[in-house]
Amino acid sequence: MEVLLPHISKWFLDKQEHFTTFAQADSRIEGWFKAELLVLFNRLGASRVIEQFEREANVSSPKDGKRKQVDFRLYIQGQEHLCELKALCISQAAGTPRNLHFYFRDDHVGLIKDFKKLDEIGSPNKWVVAFVYPAPDSKEWNKAVASLPSTLRHWRPVTAVSDFPDWMYVALWKG
Repeated sequence: MEVLLPHISKWFLDKQEHFTTFAQADSRIEGWFKAELLVLFNRLGASRVIEQFEREANVSSPKDGKRKQVDFRLYIQGQEHLCELKALCISQAAGTPRNLHFYFRDDHVGLIKDFKKLDEIGSPNKWVVAFVYPAPDSKEWNKAVASLPSTLRHWRPVTAVSDFPDWMYVALWKG
């Protein structure tokens, strides 16, 4: 999945107006991000960067045998990669309580839910792509990452806030 990061970054860096508008409206538009990734992954498949991809893939959990649905299953260089997607609007422009720490809570909205879901699946290549807009302060980001429960500390972002503009951060997490 790391091989896709330059493609994902370039794709979304061309969409500053979208991120700025979403932040001004204080809106989490996760469906838009999924649609944009569908188009990008389709192009990457046509150019053979990705061998195959599937959206909303059902994957069995070895823990309980139940099926878990993941946002994307991709095949890159012969390996399966499972990917969850998160939209983290932290602008609070409309007075919402959704600051950065809001998304690091153990509930049905935040990152922890996706980390736990992917941890229940046996695949070695598990990822969470979190689109954070506007980009968080690096110190606040590091503080939020450090707040993860010890059972989830193996989840680490492989991207840095400083590598992105102030209006958007693509946090690629590897589990």
